[in-house]
Amino acid sequence: MNGKKQIDTYIIRNFLLVVLGIAICEIFVNIIYSYMVFPFLRNEVGGPVFEQFGQGGYGSSVVYSAFFWLVTGIVMSLLPSWFSNTFYHYLGSGFEVYLPAQYNLDLHSMSDGMLLYYVGCLVILILLVVAAVLPYIIGGYVFTRLIHDELHYFKNIEKEKHMEYERKRSLMLSDIAHDLKTPITTISGYAQALRDDVVEDEQKKKQYLDAICQKSKRMDDLIGLFFEYVKIDSEGFSLHKEKIDLAELFRENIALFYSDFERKGIGVELDIPEESVIWELDRIQFSRALSNLIGNELRHVEKGKSILMKMQCDEEQEEVRIVLGDTGEQIEDSVAQHIFEPFVMGDSSRNSKGGSGLGLSIASKIVKMHGAVLYLDRNSTKDYTKAFVIVLRK
Repeated sequence: MNGKKQIDTYIIRNFLLVVLGIAICEIFVNIIYSYMVFPFLRNEVGGPVFEQFGQGGYGSSVVYSAFFWLVTGIVMSLLPSWFSNTFYHYLGSGFEVYLPAQYNLDLHSMSDGMLLYYVGCLVILILLVVAAVLPYIIGGYVFTRLIHDELHYFKNIEKEKHMEYERKRSLMLSDIAHDLKTPITTISGYAQALRDDVVEDEQKKKQYLDAICQKSKRMDDLIGLFFEYVKIDSEGFSLHKEKIDLAELFRENIALFYSDFERKGIGVELDIPEESVIWELDRIQFSRALSNLIGNELRHVEKGKSILMKMQCDEEQEEVRIVLGDTGEQIEDSVAQHIFEPFVMGDSSRNSKGGSGLGLSIASKIVKMHGAVLYLDRNSTKDYTKAFVIVLRK
């Protein structure tokens, strides 16, 4: 939609510029005709064709009238006289303004000098007509080239976007295969060992079964995230907004992770308004975005560090900022640049912290669908070294 709007704006803007250019050229053509060409033809050439130039107005319309008169006169002179007389009679006196009867041509009785004169006049008038319409021809050509070049430019952009989409899709499928292969291999190995009675120790068997359960849950979580990512990216997906208390929704999502933060030894500092912050949102989807961001903090913040989760809004509640900051390690530049793309995460995180790289991408998509902005703030403050910030505006 945005691309179509840009094309429409470009076409309208350049059309107006071309029309303005044509108008300016026509003004110059009329000035040149009126003060240079017409006086020269009237004074130096004269005769029945040009002696009236300049009488009754100036401009390119004089050229068109004279050209029309001369061509019509020549055509009528080549036809039988009775047809020409009938033609002039039905056109009436109004036509005589453009085709005076005293200037009717008779090529059969015309001298060589007059014949040469009229042929020369016809050539001159053709050149004058071409010069008069030339701005329109050039303007049409320029406008056509501009539109062609712009469409070609947008076509190349769309082609590049499609190629980038295909590249990301291939990479995403490769990452999914990678993330599924590890737990599947573990489950397969442990299950085969249990089936073949390779493990006799009951405690060891329990460890194998626990590992199978953990890896199965890991696969289920990954498939669930991938399903959510595909669902919100599908064409038919839409939000179901309602007015909700955003502050309370934020507290509810934090409460779901509170015991996990305590168990991991991560300090949690909250700064959320007590009063209601009413906002029109899709409760389920925005809650999922908050949950993904909080879960990301839980996975990547080290033991002994702290997390700040706060909400700020102006007095009119026209703008709300949700901040999830921590005192953990700074994110690498190579990762930070693509942090909201699917499957983007540090290699060590992929192997050791159980992340999939889909959570932040899903959160970003959901936030954008609400007309809000999610970004990574890497400017360290006294409260955090980095933070994910959501900005909502009415």
